[in-house]
Amino acid sequence: MNQTIDIQPDHRESQTIPSPNALETPQARVQRLYTAPGGALMGWLFDEAACRGHQHQELAQHLGVTVGYLYQLRSGVRQTRNISHEFAKACASYLAVPPVVIKLVSGQIRMCDFATPQLPEEELVERAFQRLRTDPVVMAALPERLETLNFEARRALVLLYSEVSCQNLFALHDIPESVRWLKRAALLHDESEARAAEGHKCLDIQTVRQNV
Repeated sequence: MNQTIDIQPDHRESQTIPSPNALETPQARVQRLYTAPGGALMGWLFDEAACRGHQHQELAQHLGVTVGYLYQLRSGVRQTRNISHEFAKACASYLAVPPVVIKLVSGQIRMCDFATPQLPEEELVERAFQRLRTDPVVMAALPERLETLNFEARRALVLLYSEVSCQNLFALHDIPESVRWLKRAALLHDESEARAAEGHKCLDIQTVRQNV
């Protein structure tokens, strides 16, 4: 794995990861992970290491990187959204989740990546029209020179065919259920980040008030 830059661990930081609170609620755990140094991915990795009783060096070995590299991610010297695909796979293996979940939590995939592009009506009609032309039964009943039809005629023909055949020709593709789940996860991820940011903001305000 190409991880060239390294820094020495801060010896003031304990090499033993404290065990998570067994009485912690799921909501509190999510809040803690999203406010962890380095963000949700690093919080999750160190939390999992604590559950397994792994020290920092052991965690790094499982992920195929150095302790210094983990500290770079944790301190913000490196950004988790820029991790390599190989490192994402290693994290996925350690956390027992698909690699795409790691890319989501690391910030490589955002909620906006699930937004459907707004295509012009002309392009939608043209795509649907080309799909219509692959139906041999329909083509046998239509004039041979369909390419001479203007836009209005093509749109009317496509709408009629869509109604008769019960096909949603204007949908590019149905989203697989796994992608639907990931889209919901992306939304929850963004909401958790927002709550974490708001928590930091409130903490900063309280600190300022205490110092006044």
